[in-house]
Amino acid sequence: MTAGLLAVAGVLLALVAAIGAWWYARMRGLVPARAKGYGAAGEAPATKRAADDVPARTDDMNVGDSDLEDDDFGYAPELRRRPAAIDDAAFRHALEWQHLRREVERLQDRCAEQDGVIAALRAEVEDLRERLNSHLAPAATPAHRSLAVSSEYDAALAYARQGLDAAAIAERCGITLAEAQLVSAMADR
Repeated sequence: MTAGLLAVAGVLLALVAAIGAWWYARMRGLVPARAKGYGAAGEAPATKRAADDVPARTDDMNVGDSDLEDDDFGYAPELRRRPAAIDDAAFRHALEWQHLRREVERLQDRCAEQDGVIAALRAEVEDLRERLNSHLAPAATPAHRSLAVSSEYDAALAYARQGLDAAAIAERCGITLAEAQLVSAMADR
């Protein structure tokens, strides 16, 4: 029984060695790969590959003849060109420019917003100025000056127009001397 097990182990070992040698030869390009489309039973492919489908070899391609024939190895990663090395100073400058552009855009947006606010404030100030002028215009005429004075000071204003001094106005109307002086100044206008 042990002789039979040894024989089976030897056959398995030989089979593993043969498969390993075949894969090694295939990787080195010594054994051509199967054409795509052949099944396990060896039936013919549905369509044959045309000669145009195989890319022509150029000097800048680092591809061997075995790589052109060996299309069923899809596990290997594609080699890509490395990006050109960028100088650290150039990278820093590019990054700084990018940050500066963003800052300028942010400041431009902020200025546009402030311009809108300033325009609204100017319109509001102009509206207030018009309202103030419309309220002050009737009071500025001499005929309406007495209307601009409070009714409390009407008598004092009448005495001031008659020519009484501030002390007499204050005594008769019950206001302070300073108020009487102001009423006299208004009457002199």
